[in-house]
Amino acid sequence: METHERGFTLLEVLVAISIFAIISLVSTQLLRSIIKTESIVNLSNKSINDVGRALNVVYRDVSQLAPRNIRDEYGDISGALIVGQRGYSLELSRSGWNNPALHSRSELQRVAYKTTDGTLYRYFWLVLDRAEDSQPRMQRLLDGVKTFQVKAITQPGESTDIWPAFDREEVLPLGIEIILAVESVGEIRRTFVLPEAARSINKAQMVKEGEELEGNDGLDRYPVGQAE
Repeated sequence: METHERGFTLLEVLVAISIFAIISLVSTQLLRSIIKTESIVNLSNKSINDVGRALNVVYRDVSQLAPRNIRDEYGDISGALIVGQRGYSLELSRSGWNNPALHSRSELQRVAYKTTDGTLYRYFWLVLDRAEDSQPRMQRLLDGVKTFQVKAITQPGESTDIWPAFDREEVLPLGIEIILAVESVGEIRRTFVLPEAARSINKAQMVKEGEELEGNDGLDRYPVGQAE
């Protein structure tokens, strides 16, 4: 007996095409979602890594704080550590300035930090005691910065936005707190303890100054280690 193979009806073909179209659409959307998620994760990881590198730079400077006052471009004395003054969020003297080319210069360096248009910059000077035309070099550290705030920790649980307070000569604080808010990362807080050696030297200087002031009956008082 002769047999005839039955083909697909038009309705079956339309149903199959519809199912295939739906599967293709879902697969495409799923693929786009995976790619978008991967891009977001990669961007987030990059942002976190960038923040980590920036904070490491700040930590390196703070951990090598040197109790060395300087003269600014106007001839005024600036303390070894300044918070929230003179146009910078943080300014300090640090040791350990690498000198691979063996230039004739000090290993001490003056550095500062501030944000401009959402970017955190690190500034450094080639000399400690500046001339009128001394200009800092600038390093771009981090983009997308919403907040970069520095506080000086004076006592456990106590801090101030300004250091030294009221332009007084004071013993160095216990440490500093960094409050950093970055797009796609959020707010990060880090506390850096100042080197005990720097604080001890600074405290000894203040004691010596007080003794000299008492013994010299009214002579002008200048911190030991200041610019000459």
